[in-house]
Amino acid sequence: MTRNLLSTRFTSATARLWSAKNGPSDLIELSPIKEVELRASRIPGVVSLAQGIPSFDTPEPIKRFVQQKIAEGACAKYSVTPGLPQLREAIAEALRQEGMPYDPDQEIIVTAGSIEAIAATLLASIEPGDEVLVVSPTYASYLPAIRIAGGIPRFVPLDEDANFDLDPEAIAAATGRRTRALLLCNPNNPTGTVFSRSQTQRMLEVAERHNLLVVADEVYKDFVYGEPGVHSAALESSARHRVIRVCSFSKAYAMTGWRVGFLHGAAARVAEILKVHDALVTCAPVVSQYAALAALELAGDAIAEFRAEYRRRRDHVIQRLDALPHVFDYQKPNASYFVFPRVKDTVPHARDSRRLTSEILEQARVALVPGVAFGPTGEAHLRICYARPAEDIDRAFDRLEDFFAGRSPRVAVTTPAAAARERPAWYRLRGLGMALLRHLARTSLRRRRPRVVAITGSQGKTVMKRMLHEILGTRFRVRANPLSHNTEIGLPLAILGCDLDTSSLAAVIGGFLRALRAAYFANDPTEVLILELGIRQPGDMRAHLEVVRPDIAIVTPLIPSLSDDHARLAVLRQEVATLCGAPHASGRHAVLLCGDDPALAELARDVPEAILFTKSEVVQEEGRWVFGADGARLMTTTDLVGTSSVYAFAVAVRVARWLAVDEATIHGHFNR
Repeated sequence: MTRNLLSTRFTSATARLWSAKNGPSDLIELSPIKEVELRASRIPGVVSLAQGIPSFDTPEPIKRFVQQKIAEGACAKYSVTPGLPQLREAIAEALRQEGMPYDPDQEIIVTAGSIEAIAATLLASIEPGDEVLVVSPTYASYLPAIRIAGGIPRFVPLDEDANFDLDPEAIAAATGRRTRALLLCNPNNPTGTVFSRSQTQRMLEVAERHNLLVVADEVYKDFVYGEPGVHSAALESSARHRVIRVCSFSKAYAMTGWRVGFLHGAAARVAEILKVHDALVTCAPVVSQYAALAALELAGDAIAEFRAEYRRRRDHVIQRLDALPHVFDYQKPNASYFVFPRVKDTVPHARDSRRLTSEILEQARVALVPGVAFGPTGEAHLRICYARPAEDIDRAFDRLEDFFAGRSPRVAVTTPAAAARERPAWYRLRGLGMALLRHLARTSLRRRRPRVVAITGSQGKTVMKRMLHEILGTRFRVRANPLSHNTEIGLPLAILGCDLDTSSLAAVIGGFLRALRAAYFANDPTEVLILELGIRQPGDMRAHLEVVRPDIAIVTPLIPSLSDDHARLAVLRQEVATLCGAPHASGRHAVLLCGDDPALAELARDVPEAILFTKSEVVQEEGRWVFGADGARLMTTTDLVGTSSVYAFAVAVRVARWLAVDEATIHGHFNR
């Protein structure tokens, strides 16, 4: 039933949310899948088969189309709330070809990914205290979406003996007086099941008898291996008024980072959902909407290529599971890119999937998702994602074989030299100009001989640059470029204190002339130069060290910036090892590593100059922050907000003392 008085619905939902002890966040938890990935990101050498992120890049036709739209200025403003009209028309055409005619003006909304579509649908459709049936096992993020809407999730088991198909009798038995909706994923995550046509039709009969809204999440509809395909609930015209179907571009077109999807349903329901969608996001990101348009119009071949590769990976994963018959039983997945094997009872902790996956992560360095994360009937299972590259799948299974056999896992440590790859052609073409800039930067450093403080890592670099600039500025003439320099050309420009405009040949020549003047003729009084050594790819640190050897190197915690950042974290760790192993021309330098990062703490054991800094060195006493380490105790009135500020304070005190700033000056600065 739609809600015309949306303000009343929001008022009651808000009251329910805030009735929790500490606020609405008490009702939800971080997704167990994201928890696994965050834990894995802190352990060096992990192979992740956890989060369901495609290993492919977004197809080139999509990227080229979006670049053109950005250049045209087409992405700078909001679209209309339901989404770009031309995109909704393209979606409607695709739906028509699938046998689902929907009006692009009144029955389709472009959303910020599928989970926003689901959340908006629930917020518009249920009242606080209403029950929402969720099949089990199923996608973990449905539960917080239900709770945020004020609903109560109720699990309904799938029929595992029928390869996790729908069980309409169980759905009917679970339906009560307050049940308002059924939320399901088809093809199912985590089992890879395609619900049969007959059970889907019987499920809709149950929904009709009990007047249930059916929310069908079909984000994996394009990855079905064999016939028949997905029989969507939205194909049944008799149920059209009670079905909201949700789709996404994330999986089919390798666009998880673009955050764009859509929903469609009967006009009356969609009108109510549109109000919530507007309140939540105004509209989906316009740049992503153009990417979705390009996906529909230009990148159809990519789906078939991805599907064929996923099928090959599925078949290979099944072969690897077959080699572990003493550990796993499994149902063959017919869709998606997940397999959900059951752990045999003879395996230790088979009935405690959280503990088992934790031990696999710690001992074998393989990230998997515990089956219980997907509902109560998921216990005793593990979810394995085969969207990852084939070599990752094999490395993970090699380690799993060792783990279950009680052997030491085959965890190889890749050296920076082994990970380095050849520079692309465009990079070599501009090599002459960069070589000149590097030469000018080295010349500038030799002529002026400033103390160089270099910062690298992931977390809190900007805060650390600012605090170092402030404290060192009490004693020295300090220069610190506020921008990040994540390329080989950026570092020489930061050293020279100039920029380079590449918009025209005349601008480039002018930039090089400024660089030449800065290196040989400018009177630069800088005594301390604070730089950022950015890292994007293997070999970046070596290139930086060819230009400058820091007197003090600071490495902040290495944390992921994306959901699935293991490859990037491995590069960061390798490049930091290169920095720590580099000798200094003067023979005297310091390396400050964050000891709260396990990889950096491990690296410090092999670096004689290493000094560890941690959060525990800075504590609050009587409302003031106190630094206590290395024989020093310093109290500050500075308000340290967040972990990055705490780290910056601990490092700033150490660096100031290392550069012989007197204690009175340090104390005075931090107690102004």
